[in-house]
Amino acid sequence: MADKRGSSEAAWALITEGVTAARLEAHRLRHLVTRGMKIVNGSEHREHLYQLAGDILTAAPNRLTALEVTLDRTALALSKMGEDYLKARLPIDDKTLVEEAIEPAGGFHKARVQRIARRWVARHTE
Repeated sequence: MADKRGSSEAAWALITEGVTAARLEAHRLRHLVTRGMKIVNGSEHREHLYQLAGDILTAAPNRLTALEVTLDRTALALSKMGEDYLKARLPIDDKTLVEEAIEPAGGFHKARVQRIARRWVARHTE
């Protein structure tokens, strides 16, 4: 059963890598499409370009948006699926580091709150 789990973990990592790479390429493609649309819309031949390829010019950004949403949804599902596996592999210090790094700025970290509570208890129980 350990071999099967190791294989599943490797497969999960490969799929995650693939989705991440695809999302990066979609992001790059978004920049190209945006740049192309600016050029077309700023052209003195805009009307003619839309007559020739209006279906492409309007569909490409919409298709790209659908692709981005699908990749984001898949990435979120993979991150949820891998959360338990990664938490089990990381030492507590690393988990705390990650949790503090993703907590909103200005928010109280659990460790910080616990330190404050311990100091308060220590001062008020002496």
